Amino acid sequence: MSDLTSIPTRTIQVPLDATLWYCTRCNAVISIHSAHAVAEAFCPACLQVPLEFCGTFGGIPGVQVGNA
Repeated sequence: MSDLTSIPTRTIQVPLDATLWYCTRCNAVISIHSAHAVAEAFCPACLQVPLEFCGTFGGIPGVQVGNA
């Protein structure tokens, strides 16, 4: 037997906005999941190239989102 007690852990689920962006220079398609609205984004591949906003989506089922 163990003397350790189990403490329930709770994680707070923050609803994320999912947006889709396109780079006209390298043709990259990038999705950004953020708790705050994103007004402008830059291509992580081209560096400092503004991305073109394509729209929003509800997310991909089964995919977990991490912090960037």
